[in-house]
Amino acid sequence: MNQFNSDNKNICIDFSLFPFCFRCVKTENFTNKLKNANQFFEKFKRLFETDIPALIQFSFDNVKKETKSHSHAILTDTKEYSVVIDVVKALFKSYKGDDYSDRDFELFLNNNINEYHVWQLGISSGIRLFGIRRSNVFSVLFIDYHHLIYPNKNYNQENYDIYDFCPITNYKGGISDG
Repeated sequence: MNQFNSDNKNICIDFSLFPFCFRCVKTENFTNKLKNANQFFEKFKRLFETDIPALIQFSFDNVKKETKSHSHAILTDTKEYSVVIDVVKALFKSYKGDDYSDRDFELFLNNNINEYHVWQLGISSGIRLFGIRRSNVFSVLFIDYHHLIYPNKNYNQENYDIYDFCPITNYKGGISDG
């Protein structure tokens, strides 16, 4: 796939910085929970076989234009940025479990997000990656499988609140319909 080469200005997508990036959560204004394992695998296949190979062909300088504005920075003074931070907090809390504290989350934000631009990367499929940009490296915070940070009538027809499958927290050593 895409190599982390400083000579290459194309986008490098990194899933290793935030260990909770594949988890799914529900918040007041968002869910990335899925219907079942089959829906997860369909979306995951689309993401890794189509969307990511397309996105890594671009640099951050041209990705907004080339993806018809499906990829862009998230401005900090917007409701979408607030939703992103709420989602990251829920993911962090889910990941940390009993070790979670508000102070730990504030330190996490200060050390990992506040100095960097939060971005959305996506193409026309409706799946969006949210993460932080460091030079040409995009570190994924979470996956918006349903296009709910920036709702769109073309992608938001279903009642996603009834979904409760997470590929991480529902996994019990085998495939389940969740």
